[in-house]
Amino acid sequence: MSKDAETAIEEGLQKGAFRVERDAKINAPVDTGRMRASITTRLIKEDGNPVAEVGTNVSYAPLVEYGTSKKAARPFLFPAYNQNKDKIRKDIAAAVKKSLGLR
Repeated sequence: MSKDAETAIEEGLQKGAFRVERDAKINAPVDTGRMRASITTRLIKEDGNPVAEVGTNVSYAPLVEYGTSKKAARPFLFPAYNQNKDKIRKDIAAAVKKSLGLR
């Protein structure tokens, strides 16, 4: 893969990940706002491939996302991904086409 295409994929992936981050913050239940504020995006390489991670380092976030035996789940990350996955594909495709001069 050309460096231009790889860069385009990373740009499209990052644009899509920022959409997920935005919607996860909108969807996140708020008590103190700590969890919402901790939601971030980072682009990493996994086996040489670009991967976008959207998440939080707050220890109780999985308990909110998936629920517990005493509290119902209040998902915020997975729904944010689901509502954006088609847009992510389009962002990546558009970035690659642009890098190839097809748009």
